[in-house]
Amino acid sequence: MVNNSEEIWEAWQPFGSLNKYGMNYMVYKEIVRHNDYLKITLEDQNENEIEIVYDDPNQVCPLEYVVWAFRYGTEMGYSLSGSGSKHDLSLLEDETAFRFYKVRNSQYIKEFDQNHLANRHIYPNVEHHVYATGDEILEVIANYEPRFVERRKQ
Repeated sequence: MVNNSEEIWEAWQPFGSLNKYGMNYMVYKEIVRHNDYLKITLEDQNENEIEIVYDDPNQVCPLEYVVWAFRYGTEMGYSLSGSGSKHDLSLLEDETAFRFYKVRNSQYIKEFDQNHLANRHIYPNVEHHVYATGDEILEVIANYEPRFVERRKQ
């Protein structure tokens, strides 16, 4: 039986496989919060980069920023296998490649339920995106998917 309050971390691979070693071999190179975009740059051990850009090109975000919210943490303050959550790897295209997560039944999204401008009832397509490395984690709440730009070292 499925517990309706249980978070499910669904594996998400929206780009080609940058790295065949998983999250322990990726690091945050840069995180930039600008009024017009949120840009997250990750780098693998071979200096290949993936840029994740939230810039709301279709202007669908109901708030004054390009995302609803984001938060950062380290391995000391966060656990990917925390209580009350399960991992769903059924959508993985390549089990050995780097992956992100979309969190279904997200407690973070539920925090917006009392917001009269942006909540999951008005915007049912809102998503909780998780970008984790071996040591750090960045979570983003948005009602659209970001752009992904791969930069392979030559």
